[in-house]
This record gives sequence, C-alpha cells and structure tokens, in this order.
Amino acid sequence: MKATADQLLSEIAPQFTQFLMAGDLTSFTKKIDPNLNIDNIEKLLKIHFVLTHKDSNNEVGVIDFVENLSRRLRRIRTTVVQRPELFLGEIKGKIRWKETLSRRYSQNPDDDTVFICDRTLKEYDIPENLVLKNLLQIIRNIIYFDLDFAIKNEYKWLREWTKEKELREILNQLFYRNVYLKRITLSNVRISGRMLNIAVKSRVPLYREAAILLSRYRDLMDYKLDADEAKELLNNTFIMPDKLDVLFELYWAIKLIRQFDSKDVRFQLIKPGNNLIATWELHDDIYKLYHDSIGKFKFSENVEGLAEKLSEHDNYLGRELKVLGQLEDMAGKTESLWGGRPDILLEKCDKSGKLLSVFIGEIKYTDDNGYAVQGLRELLEYMALIKEKYKYTEDYIDLFDKLKVVRGCLFIDRVEGLTIKSTPNVQVVMFDEDKYIECE
Repeated sequence: MKATADQLLSEIAPQFTQFLMAGDLTSFTKKIDPNLNIDNIEKLLKIHFVLTHKDSNNEVGVIDFVENLSRRLRRIRTTVVQRPELFLGEIKGKIRWKETLSRRYSQNPDDDTVFICDRTLKEYDIPENLVLKNLLQIIRNIIYFDLDFAIKNEYKWLREWTKEKELREILNQLFYRNVYLKRITLSNVRISGRMLNIAVKSRVPLYREAAILLSRYRDLMDYKLDADEAKELLNNTFIMPDKLDVLFELYWAIKLIRQFDSKDVRFQLIKPGNNLIATWELHDDIYKLYHDSIGKFKFSENVEGLAEKLSEHDNYLGRELKVLGQLEDMAGKTESLWGGRPDILLEKCDKSGKLLSVFIGEIKYTDDNGYAVQGLRELLEYMALIKEKYKYTEDYIDLFDKLKVVRGCLFIDRVEGLTIKSTPNVQVVMFDEDKYIECE
C-alpha cells in the first residue's frame, strides 16, 4: 500500500519550518504546478493563507471569514469627532470664537459673516476598520493576482472561491461597493502593533477575527508556523493540486538532512539558486544537497563523436545511432543521446573544492515493482554516466564493482514482493524503513 498523504505530512511537518526560515523550496514548488509559477516561499505561504478554514481550536480561517463578511458589514463601528470648519453667513455647530475672531482680523476685520464652528462628523478611519480593510486588501490581492491563473482555469482546489461559494466575486463587490469600506482610507497608513492590539480586544467578532487573521498573515510572511500549520500548508499546496509525488520527494530530502542533523551537525540552509537546498560542514568537509538538479556535474551524452565509432557496427548501439541519424535528417540536429537530472544529489568536497564523494538519489512514488525497476535503471545510468568537467567520475572497469566516488539509492514506496536487492554501492530504501542511508 502506498504511503498516504497524512503519513507523509506527519513526517515532514516538524522539520518543514527550517526550510521556510532559510531554505529554498523552489525546486519542489515548481513541480506542484508549473503554470502557477510558485517561484518563492512568500507566494506559497499566501496561497496557503487564503485556503485556511476554521481549525480544531476554533481559530478562524480566511474562507470562513469571507463567507460571513456580507452579513457582518451591515453595521460597522465609527467614532464621532468634532472638527473645526469655516462657514460664511451661516452657523452650524458650536462657534469657536477665538478662531473665528482670529480669522476675521487676519482677512477682513469688518466681515462679520465669517464663522468657525465645531462640525460633528463620523470618523471611519479608526484602528479596527483600518485593520479590517488592510486584511481584505491583502486577501483580494492574493486572489486576483497570485492566483489569477488558477482561478481562470477553474482549479478544483479553488472551487470555494469560485463556483461553489463565489467568494471571489463577493469579496470584490464588498471591497469596492460597500458604503462603509469605501469610506475607510488606507492611504499612507501603516497598521501598527497598537492598532492590531485594539482590534483583537474588540467585542465585535468581525474586528477580533480580522486582527487574528492579519497577525497570522504577518507571522507567515516571517516564516513563523508550528508543525500543525506546516502540515496544513503542505496539505493546501502540495496535496490539493494532487502532487503527492512531489511531497514524497520532499520527504526523502528532509529525511536525508535529518540523518546528518541527528549527528549534531549544524547545517545552514541557503538559497543561491541551482536548486541547492542545503549545505553544511562536517569534519572540515563541505556538503551540498541539491534537488532536481545536476549540480556542477554533467548528466548527458552527445551524439557527435560516437557515431564514427559505432555507426558501422551491426549491434544495438549502432542501430540506436542510425535512429538518431534518421531523426536528425527528418527533424533537425539532435545534440543529446541521453540526459537527465537526479531527484537528489549530495556532493561532498574538501575545503579546496576537491570532490570526495557524490550521492545520487532516484525517487519513485510507487508500489509497483516494474516502475521501481525503471527507477533503478535511471539511477544506474546517472551513476555510470556522471561527469565532472567532461570526464567520467568513475572508471569503466570499476563500474558497480569498486566505485570510488559515487554512491546511489533508489527511494520507493512500500513494494510488496520487491525483487530488487541492495549492493554495497546501490541501496534500495522503502518508505517507513528505519534504515541508515549510505550516502558517502
């Protein structure tokens, strides 16, 4: 039986926050849905935020909040303020004689039609209302900008915002047409901690919940979330688009890092691009862990040069090259005979940069024996054909017998009747196995 979403989430969530704090999840998020272009952690967190529901602790979620918004906005809090206003030939409110006389003398002492009076006005820009409108502005921007593509293409996991409840349209109508919200001005306003504190202490649920949600959003943007919310985030962003295989890859990356962490190694996650998700030092050696990347290596074979050696031979490789030659004649130049990117690549170098070992992991979210064997073949190709500076890392004569530098592992789900066996250089590890991964 394949690993369930809940099992994967329970394993990943406790370590997930450290990825958010300093790591790079771009290589994983790009696999969730390439069309969404989730190219940074902030967007991932924003998507999670607008998909939240009321939790088991009765904490409000964005979906619930917007659902109840129309009813709650029928009455909104205001304060009454007295503001001085200039009147000519009429009196409205209590006259401010000192200001009135000062104005007359400064302009025309003989003009007794000038009055400055206290005008009683309703003030909408109170802290509670500013917090509320700021929250609604944030939610609307996420829905109409960050998730615009997903909304237009009617993604199933956004049905509550579109067809099912039409919350997107409700929010937009309220934001621009509600008479009260229109009078709340956010221009040049920064929502302070004091404003949030006033709103969260309000007796009105609308304001209290708005403050809770805005505070939660700010915490998310600071990557502050516990294991429960990390689990919810992963569920919203990895599970709802039906990408359990990506979550499975994240599980093995975290498990591999945790294996070093358990030895009290202090590693630092960094975000420099090239799908490098972690780097750390141990015994003066430097480790770099990549996901879905070739790192500094080369995982491809060019057609040019091989044709002269093999094309005349009536064997499998010769015939394959004939196919590539015909393909080139019919469809244009074919530069690569083989190529790929490992799911996991762990590089170990000394301080001078000399390569000491490289670990290659191939991950298959499958309980099918045949698909697992296919993954093993891909792994063996990576291990045999890896090059550093255009030179094969391992000698041909030592391949899979006495490998000096390269190690490999096939990570798979629980596969009943598995016929693949591990070797000293190539491991096979199934989900939920408490097994040390030989990676160096």
